[in-house]
Amino acid sequence: MPHYPCEFEIPDEWLREAGAIGFVPMTASYHSTAGTMLIPLTEIEPVPRLVKKDFRGFDRGRLIRLLRGFVSNDKIEPVPLSGLPMLEFPATPYRFRVRDGFHRLYGSIAVGYESLPAIIS
Repeated sequence: MPHYPCEFEIPDEWLREAGAIGFVPMTASYHSTAGTMLIPLTEIEPVPRLVKKDFRGFDRGRLIRLLRGFVSNDKIEPVPLSGLPMLEFPATPYRFRVRDGFHRLYGSIAVGYESLPAIIS
């Protein structure tokens, strides 16, 4: 992740089960509803996952279903983002913050998408 030391891990077993190993995106983002904005992943703050789930903040079933949707080009909901104030302290290189959609954000990064379909509020 540019601008921020963000590390996350998705187990290879989950990627394999979802059919995402070797997946090469043919579009900038996953398929979503019409009227959404495509926001470059480099503009979205990578919020750390602190919630206890199945593995390092991820819910196994949710993430596998999502990755399968990416691979099969299913229509997936956009991610709600909020804009960050330009004068936030400490200064941040990011323009947006995820409000809900951490699995979609990190799943998109993991499979190599460049952008995230979003609704800005």
